[in-house]
Amino acid sequence: MDLDLSDKVASVVSGTLALATAVVAVRRHTRDRGRRGWWTSLRPLWRREADAGIVHPHRFGGYVKPLSEVYVPRRAVPRLAPAGDGVDVADLLTGAGNILLIGEPGSGKTALVRYESARSARRWLAGRGRRRRSPPGPVLVSLPAAALVRQPLPAALAEAYPGDGAPLDVEQPPAPGRRWLVCVDALDAVADPDERAVVLNRLAELARSPGPSGTPRPWRVLVTTRHLAEDELAVLSDGYPAYHLAHFTDADVALLAARWFPDGATARGFLDWTHAQRITDPVHNPLTATIAVLVWESGQAGAAPQPGTAALLDEFVRALLRGGRDSLDAACEALRRRPPDGGAVADWLSTRHTDLVEVAATAAVAGGDPVAAVVDWSAAHAPAPPAAVLPDWSARVRQVLLATDLFRADRHALASVWPSLVEYLAAGPLARDWRPDEWVTLMNTSSARFVALQAISRAAVAPAFLRARLAEPDGAIAAGHLLAGRSTAGAGTPSFRADVLAALLTHWSAGQDAPAGRDAARECFSLLTTLAADRADRDLLHEIATDPRRPGDVRRAAALFFAVRTRTAHRTRARR
Repeated sequence: MDLDLSDKVASVVSGTLALATAVVAVRRHTRDRGRRGWWTSLRPLWRREADAGIVHPHRFGGYVKPLSEVYVPRRAVPRLAPAGDGVDVADLLTGAGNILLIGEPGSGKTALVRYESARSARRWLAGRGRRRRSPPGPVLVSLPAAALVRQPLPAALAEAYPGDGAPLDVEQPPAPGRRWLVCVDALDAVADPDERAVVLNRLAELARSPGPSGTPRPWRVLVTTRHLAEDELAVLSDGYPAYHLAHFTDADVALLAARWFPDGATARGFLDWTHAQRITDPVHNPLTATIAVLVWESGQAGAAPQPGTAALLDEFVRALLRGGRDSLDAACEALRRRPPDGGAVADWLSTRHTDLVEVAATAAVAGGDPVAAVVDWSAAHAPAPPAAVLPDWSARVRQVLLATDLFRADRHALASVWPSLVEYLAAGPLARDWRPDEWVTLMNTSSARFVALQAISRAAVAPAFLRARLAEPDGAIAAGHLLAGRSTAGAGTPSFRADVLAALLTHWSAGQDAPAGRDAARECFSLLTTLAADRADRDLLHEIATDPRRPGDVRRAAALFFAVRTRTAHRTRARR
């Protein structure tokens, strides 16, 4: 009897153990299957992001270090911060809520998105789907703002990330307990104002609308852009706290040099050269700093005939065109083999490489098709239409433009690799035939403003010519955009900057309208807010408020500006 009881107890115990083992195995299998599900589905995305983030857009005649090796961490300044204290951009990416990140041309907005996407992807891949080893924060995906012109964000992302099986679905969390961070890049690159309004409204709606069941959507949005008009900023004001991407500091430039060059002596030689070329302030712009490094490293450092930013950019663009000259020569040779008109067209084309690229750049800046623009231009100006001589002329033009490294192949047309360089080329005609009135008009036109900035730099015109125009709203606003679009030292002396700030205060406080029905007072306030994010300009505004030599209405306007700015900042923080 005791033996039978022992056998029964042993059977129960062994059965219980077997059942427990089975339950543990099932749970482990279910857990691993779930883990493999989300991680396996996202692994191709992360591999794509990791690979794309290390390729530098310009070869410039040889090997260029991957972006991941030379990238300098960035800081941003809250647009309405009374003290203007900066924050690490990496902290913004892992924080809460949407973000609007504003940066001047060449400030590194797209590079930031590419670098952070690649860094996040590599960290997720290293975790191999184990939640405890997964990086903190969201899963990053990126999208050009132009993709939102014709479809909403979920559909645009599904098209951009088709996947091996089902396309990307941002309506579902990417991983257990995690959210997406969708980086919508280059809002300003949507050149058509009506199309940009569509994108702005789509983004604003994303911040307002909850998920299908009323719960928060499983994503946050980071929008990058150059400076927008105040009415455009207002569309995103409630749902997207705005930050300005800070310039490089001297320490940042030194860090870039240390990471790029093989030893300290070479890095110091580069920094000494920036002093000799009088570009120590311009290289606080990351694009200019990168171009300076490439010019120095390629042995072109002594080629610039005159010190300064314009000479540096001239040499860089000339080097890019030299590197892509073979494709133009091949087109000319093909034309010469097609009598009777081919020889004359080839002779005409062989001396117009820069003109051809400028035409393409002008079209790209306006949101047009660079290849079609060159085909139309050559048909109008060549001795005979090249397309009538070469049936594949459009394909030849496309290859000539791609060979310059200024354009890349996009899904529908060629796109700019670095928009600032393409704008630099588009500014060529205005720089050669300088017309101040036309320049002021372009500066007050959103889609052409950055071409105007490049034009004044290339024409080597001192911004002081605007001083006489500050009494009119259009002149003051153009001067304000000049200050906002260039480094502190690059847009005139402190006294000129102070006069521009005083003029903006005057027109803001007077509530004046600009021609064409524009709200000049609102634009002036927007520019003052943008400029006040920089400590040097903020100090100038404080000086204006207490300077007895300034008219009383200007001093009162400066004090009122700081009061309004502080009150708005407090309200913004309260809404968060």
